[in-house]
Amino acid sequence: MYQHINMSYLNEVSGGDISIKKEIIEMFFSQMQETSTLLKENLSNRNYQKLSEVAHTTKSSLRVMGAEDIAKKMEELQFTAAKNESTENYPVLVNYFLENIPLVIQELESEIS
Repeated sequence: MYQHINMSYLNEVSGGDISIKKEIIEMFFSQMQETSTLLKENLSNRNYQKLSEVAHTTKSSLRVMGAEDIAKKMEELQFTAAKNESTENYPVLVNYFLENIPLVIQELESEIS
């Protein structure tokens, strides 16, 4: 049904209760707005340790929403930035997030509307 999300886990943890799902999804929207800012700032400032931490937190939230493709990119960013390795890939990974998170949000909005 969806291309960017899989609602299985969220349906399971919410017991299918639409009000609980809506609350979790709305928290996710707020978090992703903040995450976008933090990823851009930490990439720009070359604060790779903080970039790794943001990617770690984000990865978990994305997995709750079944956004596995972006979660895998955040996991890669988490581990490489923690070791300060492959720094040339960080902009690619951050941009992947920035380009794809609106698609995830769009699908989640249709889920709760």
